[in-house]
Amino acid sequence: PTMLSEIVVTARRRPEGLQNTPLMENVVTSDSLQKLNIKQFQDIQAVVPGLSLAQNGSGYQAAASLRGVTFDVSTGAQPTVALYLNEAPVQALFLFQSLYDVGQIEVLRGPQGTNRGVSAPSGAITVNSHKPDLSQYGGYADVTATDLSGRAAQGAVNLPLIKDVLALRVAGVIDQSDLDGVRSLHNPLRPRQTTSSERISLGYKPTDDFSANVTYQHLDKRLTDFDQVSGPGQGTALNPAITPDQRLSVEDGANEIAQHFDVVTAQADARVLGGQHLSYVGSYLNFKIKTASSQDQGNLLPGAEPYARIAVAQEQTTQEIRLASDKPLRGMFDYMVGAYYRWQNNGGRIVNTGPLLPGAFGDPNGPFDFAHFNPRYQAPVIIDAPSTLQETSIFANATFHLGYGVELGTGVRQIFSIVKSQSQIAIGEVVFAQQLSDIGAESCAAAGLGSTYPGTCDRMLPAGLSQSAQPFRASETPHIYNLSLSKRVTPGLLLYANTGTSYRPPVASIGIQGDLAASTDPELSTLTFHPSEHTRAYEAGFKATFLGGRGRLNAALFRQQFENLTVFVPGVTYVNVIHTPVLTRQNTNFDFTASVDALVQGFDIDSAFQITPNWNVAFQLSYADGKIQDSKVPCNITDAAGNAVFNTGGLISLCPGGSSSRLPLWNANLQTEYVQPVSDKVDGFLRGLVSYFPQNRNRAEPDFTVDAYSLINLYAGLRGHDGAWEVSLFARNTFDTDRAVDVQSVQLNANTQLGAAFPELVRPTGYYLTQSTPRREVGINVHYAWGSR
Repeated sequence: PTMLSEIVVTARRRPEGLQNTPLMENVVTSDSLQKLNIKQFQDIQAVVPGLSLAQNGSGYQAAASLRGVTFDVSTGAQPTVALYLNEAPVQALFLFQSLYDVGQIEVLRGPQGTNRGVSAPSGAITVNSHKPDLSQYGGYADVTATDLSGRAAQGAVNLPLIKDVLALRVAGVIDQSDLDGVRSLHNPLRPRQTTSSERISLGYKPTDDFSANVTYQHLDKRLTDFDQVSGPGQGTALNPAITPDQRLSVEDGANEIAQHFDVVTAQADARVLGGQHLSYVGSYLNFKIKTASSQDQGNLLPGAEPYARIAVAQEQTTQEIRLASDKPLRGMFDYMVGAYYRWQNNGGRIVNTGPLLPGAFGDPNGPFDFAHFNPRYQAPVIIDAPSTLQETSIFANATFHLGYGVELGTGVRQIFSIVKSQSQIAIGEVVFAQQLSDIGAESCAAAGLGSTYPGTCDRMLPAGLSQSAQPFRASETPHIYNLSLSKRVTPGLLLYANTGTSYRPPVASIGIQGDLAASTDPELSTLTFHPSEHTRAYEAGFKATFLGGRGRLNAALFRQQFENLTVFVPGVTYVNVIHTPVLTRQNTNFDFTASVDALVQGFDIDSAFQITPNWNVAFQLSYADGKIQDSKVPCNITDAAGNAVFNTGGLISLCPGGSSSRLPLWNANLQTEYVQPVSDKVDGFLRGLVSYFPQNRNRAEPDFTVDAYSLINLYAGLRGHDGAWEVSLFARNTFDTDRAVDVQSVQLNANTQLGAAFPELVRPTGYYLTQSTPRREVGINVHYAWGSR
């Protein structure tokens, strides 16, 4: 081909060319997913600059970040980037899995929500699975194997049941890998991730005026991994010095996670009222997650592994109905009106490791002994935080065709939001060894007590001592809007400008204890209850097609103001009081959320060129500078001796905020493919993907900078001239770039709750949690498709 392929998008809920939409959008087609061997949702960030798709080490939290704002699920806030499957909002963790049988992925930048789903300030990602083909049998099979224990097989079969009326499509995937390859010095287990998923889609079109598609997807995922560390350690054979490139852990036990998802999406479209379209989109999601996370990442307790355990469940349903014009009314304007409803219920329990009591390390009358750690004498801290979200909204959009290539678009959504939550923190039942002298001369047996150590009796500290937050309920009725103006200057040049707003509901933080949680100081109370967020953004850009359709250049400038943006501030020390027989006032480390005002400014570039019929190149770049303005966030301040200092009410320190993003100011990627026929039926090809990341000083750790680096993926192989089959060899991170992209500044020390009763535990481990670039991975992929594919 001598021209770039036309890309059809649905950014405005109707099919139209990418070059006709007055907003910045990146598209990853099914063809691109196949050619670049993108099998995991997280790998999309390699081809969409400025996008970060992050999953925490324990695997139960996932988040998308875009346009200069880093979102962390730990804040409890609604995502800054909305995620959709077949036009229905879904939980992020569901999409952060293996990709299979996907038609197209669209990444929309800037405030979203006036014409789809939920309000989101930074953008939206829509994933559309392949719909059943009503007329033709077909399908595909795809197998990948790599040198890093990666094994994946996926495929689909399309079956017309009643030709042109009813069809069934069945797809599935089995995917195994060793994740990041981090091994433990003290555990022979290998890290492992196994995903299996099945999708059944039914398409129905009895007449030209009605069509419907219903999809059910089931997914199971199991994961075993270790937390990567680096640092000087203890300088012993047990805990030696570790560098980031060694990709090692010192945990005795592995992290374990099990996920289970069931998702149903439904779409229906009918032509009514003489050419208008009545559409419905609905979904139901149910998921359950269980995790066991190591709490001794620095190996303070050799041979033992205390765990935090989480059991989370969520149920969500969404319903949307809308009426839209099929074509411009009187040739002057298009419209769409609709209503949306979402109900979400969250439940579950977190059981953290709490205070260690006498008896936890052997006979309390004898010497402290690491080798005799007994978890029976450790109090569990139990956190329950049920919550519900109910949102109802009505929306309307109109596009006015003013002549001379000018279009004016406008949209508004009125939201009715109700958020409810109630958190409770309690100390569970625990045993502690009490001296006989403290209960009198009678024996343990006479007192009805057991005894583990001489001269002591095992006393039960009953469950309770709970701290409950006040029920949190917020009912708000905000509205959001967007306004765009575009001008088709020439057939190949579109100029546009738009503005829009967004809203995210308020949220309460979970887990803050003691006087800080009960504080009525306005500056401190916002650390517990965060008000609703409001955003206003402006964007101006152009979309140009040139060289007879062989070139495309899209660019946009943007500016976005945030009020009450929720930001995540990990590893901050504050003063806490826990009342047990041995604990009083103490310093506690906590991951905080703060509400701040912020300003983000930047630009995006998206370009593609068909240089020759056999050679194409695409280049993309995103720049976003996000700054926190006139707001303070929790921070750590120490005196000359290294002791914590608190500058706000003697409970915590607050400092001026910095960046709203943990990503570099900009990053870019370059994609290229060269195809050369080797016979009448077979083509050979070479492909490349280069992702460049400049120096990054925006990490949460103030003393850590990520140096500039690039990741280069190369592909070579043969394919059928008609694209029905392909065999390729590939190398991800071909030149084995090995870079620490995150080293936490807070050393892995004993939890202060552990050290209160046992000063022997209050010592540095010499290790820091670490994250590195992906390893070099070499593999082979075989793809074969037939019929409708």
